Amino acid sequence: MLLWIVMAVLTAAASLSVLVPLYRGGRSERPAGEAKLSIYRDQLNEVDRDRDRGLIADSEAEAARTEIARRLLRAGDAATVEGSAASEASRKVAAVVAVLVLPLAALGFYLFVGSPELPDRPLAGRLEVPLEEQDVGALIARVEAHLAANPEDGRGWELLGPVYARLGRYDDAVRAFSNTLRILGPTAEREADVGEAITRAGGNVVTAEARAAFERARALDATAIRPRFYLAVALDQEGRKDEAIAAWRDILTGAPPDAPWAVVAREALARLGASPPTTPGPSADDIEAAEALPAEDRLAMIEGMVASLAARLDADPSDAAGWARLVRSYMVLDRKDEARAALAEAQQALAEDPEKLSVVEAAARTLGLIE
Repeated sequence: MLLWIVMAVLTAAASLSVLVPLYRGGRSERPAGEAKLSIYRDQLNEVDRDRDRGLIADSEAEAARTEIARRLLRAGDAATVEGSAASEASRKVAAVVAVLVLPLAALGFYLFVGSPELPDRPLAGRLEVPLEEQDVGALIARVEAHLAANPEDGRGWELLGPVYARLGRYDDAVRAFSNTLRILGPTAEREADVGEAITRAGGNVVTAEARAAFERARALDATAIRPRFYLAVALDQEGRKDEAIAAWRDILTGAPPDAPWAVVAREALARLGASPPTTPGPSADDIEAAEALPAEDRLAMIEGMVASLAARLDADPSDAAGWARLVRSYMVLDRKDEARAALAEAQQALAEDPEKLSVVEAAARTLGLIE
């Protein structure tokens, strides 16, 4: 209802803005035949000048003045009637257009393209709609307005960061993730978020700033895949081929075959002229079976697989990929002392083969066991 009242008021104001000038213009409008009347007046003045100079007699001048005056009166009456009629007709047409045609045309256009049945929806009201019913723009506006008033709300920044990243607003994402990290404290996930946003903002180049964030994330969680992935990318981009190969192989060790990072790692190894690790990780069936078990049974199953791998390495200590996988497995189980012991055994077993040893040490480096 409010919408229709507002539209009526605006329509009346628009009509008055046209009608008032028309009314004033009609009262002060000059006759349409003003030009013709001016010619006759000039002729009268010319007769007076000729008489004063003695070019014509007084009787001739008087006769000429009479004839011109008669024509002047006739032309004046005709011009006044014609001009008044034309002006009045023009004003009527303009009034009809202003009062009727334009409002009706506007109303028809609104009914065609608008939604008159919808209630008023000011911005403040739209922002009160449940989150799941809002569009992305409204959500961003809502959170940004909240954060402008509450800049130390870490949860708000944590909510906004991924949205900025999905929209490709990476500089804004860096700011949001950095504020989240500063306010809520460091975790591997938050450090990786900052590093990834910096990388995206830099055209997918792992800069020194991004690398530092990924290294902090790896130090907080040596098993997190995202920091290890981007650190492998950094080595690759820097042309450190051997270290990059070792890092990509370490990512593939124990990874599900269809994992997105595994696909990228295999492609990177192929580009670098290297083969993936020879020791396979758990099969898809093994992973599915482990996830279906209770927590204690699942842990026992994993430890059994690790023990089996350690036994195979005792029989064949030349398997560099196996040693890398064993070190990583111990880290996954949070058994760092055993991971360090396995690394020491690998260093002793592969001392005569620097290339294989570099694979194990690169994996240990990505896990934060060595500098």
